[in-house]
Amino acid sequence: MDLSFAKLMNPRMSAGLMLLHSLLDPLRGPPMAPRDVRKSVDMFLKDRKVSKQSVTNAARRLEEASIIEREEGYSVNYGYLISILLEKVMEMTECISDLEDEVADLKSARKPVS
Repeated sequence: MDLSFAKLMNPRMSAGLMLLHSLLDPLRGPPMAPRDVRKSVDMFLKDRKVSKQSVTNAARRLEEASIIEREEGYSVNYGYLISILLEKVMEMTECISDLEDEVADLKSARKPVS
């Protein structure tokens, strides 16, 4: 896994990442009827009921973000969600690497020269 992720982090892999994103794009979850989604949400919240309007508004916002589709019920765009997560993990990995370099530079600057 480390080798695979390292290959994805390679700057020359931009075309490969676009290929991966395009392959992930068609992955969709099965459509669920809005009433079934609402029941599922209510089960998670246990203490309170969610109104039909609240579920519809949340679904509309998720659809605007391309995270779900609402054509034949609600379905998750798994491919898009995986792509988002992959991009964010790669960004965080790059930030961590940059921070590690800065910490190393600060440590070396503090060492007295003999």
